[in-house]
Amino acid sequence: MVIREGSVTDLSIKMKSKLKPKGPKWDGKSRVSNDLYRKNYDEIFKKNPEDPFKKEQDELNESYKQSKLNKKEREKLLKEIDDRNGF
Repeated sequence: MVIREGSVTDLSIKMKSKLKPKGPKWDGKSRVSNDLYRKNYDEIFKKNPEDPFKKEQDELNESYKQSKLNKKEREKLLKEIDDRNGF
């Protein structure tokens, strides 16, 4: 193949030589995988997703348990105050 000066082929060779060299091809696996990424990935693509209301129900149960403990502490404190005051 004979390349004449000023031809289209000659220009493309010159332009390619002036371009920045390309890096390695992307392998499709170079994502940073931390806990948040895994959690979000599982939430989107997991085949058997958890019940969306389970988390809310668990939080409500925990709140209820804490409320019962707080009530016991309040009653205990009020009883101590009543005993001290003699009522």
